[in-house]
Amino acid sequence: MKLLESVKQAFQHVVAPSGHELRRSIEQLKLDPQEVASYVTEPALLPYGRRVLFQSAHVEVILIHLPSGHETYIHDHGESIGCAFVLEGELTNKQYWLDKEGYAYECGEAVLGPSQFLFAPKGQIHQMCNYGTQRVITLHAYTPAMKDTKVYYQYEQVLDYVI
Repeated sequence: MKLLESVKQAFQHVVAPSGHELRRSIEQLKLDPQEVASYVTEPALLPYGRRVLFQSAHVEVILIHLPSGHETYIHDHGESIGCAFVLEGELTNKQYWLDKEGYAYECGEAVLGPSQFLFAPKGQIHQMCNYGTQRVITLHAYTPAMKDTKVYYQYEQVLDYVI
């Protein structure tokens, strides 16, 4: 329970932090990979494991497990901004824009390894992918707590083929 207590102490008094303040709060956790491993969850309803470690009206902290060959849906974070820290593995973060019909199209990507941070500004549409052979474990902090997130599709994913 040390991890949960550490996360609570780092985030319980945080109100409307910036992305940099979220990062500083994550850095002060001094995460122990062995302890974090006991909180990793396997995918169930989603293509990734997701465990909420702390939530208040102002902040939500989540541990994500993205197995090898898995990816999240293309999504946004509603009104929230976020900061993620890669604990294990190599994460590919794909960024998207919407075309005039509202379909997502890829506009860039970044590859991050252990001990690297990823910022998610308000309005960002992205997808996290694990193309490696090892699992990816990331810790995410969002403000405010996430709600009204949306999932997006590429045109090719919804295209009806007419013969």
